[in-house]
Amino acid sequence: MKLSGFTFVRNAVRLDYPVVESISSILPIVDEFIVNVGPDEDGTLDLIRSIGDSKIKIIQSQWNPNLTTGAYIYAQQTNIALFNCMGKWAFYLQADEVVHEEDLPFIMEYVDRYLGDDRVEGLALRELNFWGDYKTIINVYPWHERRRCWIIKPHRFVLSRGDAAGFTVHPKYKERGHRIRVVDTEARLFHYSNVRSEKALKAKSETVANYWSEDRSRGYYKNLYQHLPRQFVAPYEEAHPKVMMDRIRKHPVSLDLSSPQWETKITWRNRWRILKTILTKHLTDRFPVKGSYRLLRGR
Repeated sequence: MKLSGFTFVRNAVRLDYPVVESISSILPIVDEFIVNVGPDEDGTLDLIRSIGDSKIKIIQSQWNPNLTTGAYIYAQQTNIALFNCMGKWAFYLQADEVVHEEDLPFIMEYVDRYLGDDRVEGLALRELNFWGDYKTIINVYPWHERRRCWIIKPHRFVLSRGDAAGFTVHPKYKERGHRIRVVDTEARLFHYSNVRSEKALKAKSETVANYWSEDRSRGYYKNLYQHLPRQFVAPYEEAHPKVMMDRIRKHPVSLDLSSPQWETKITWRNRWRILKTILTKHLTDRFPVKGSYRLLRGR
């Protein structure tokens, strides 16, 4: 096998994850898709089975109730799926991420080009983060066009780390790893984590807090207008992946960018975030590279 897809998912129905659209978006290019389904409390397992594609291979796992800090359980569940991948490359998608069909041939060009290049350990995509609806995008660092190394060579001792926000490489018999070496494909990664009903957003926030910190106040959810300053969002007028069209038509939320409900107070921390956005866009990419991966240039 050349390319495996993999993900983990739990409570996709209750929390309204677009996991069917996520998996379907890269099915045309993968040889298999490994789905690690956690304890089934809401019909998630049947939802995955309803896709009805022979490429999908489902495994079921338990979640350790004692892992309640740092969201390390997300990396653990990611690795369970990763370890079952048989491809020479493995394409990771979280349950709320979708790839545009126009980018699939472009991605496969990179997959083929670097298959035999041992120096390249992963391929990065550019993340687009949406806020509240499908026509509003977050346009500040680190959410705007952040690189995600989601395509990796799974048999080169690659492991998901932290809260499953990235991968590191751990040489055989050595505990200490190194930052994964990646090439930027510039393909788009549509991230819809914050596009769902207000009820589902609140439930997701509370659920995520259970795995981040014993301080449950982390799960407090403000309304969509008050959670971010108006300066942090912008209109999005380009096309979405076709697999998302039905979900987009049914979406109950529509934000008004001219509404007076938006948070207008800009703290010094927010000013620094805006400055970082300018720096990463026009001067340097040091910030998105540091600590996550090593970007290979000129390859």
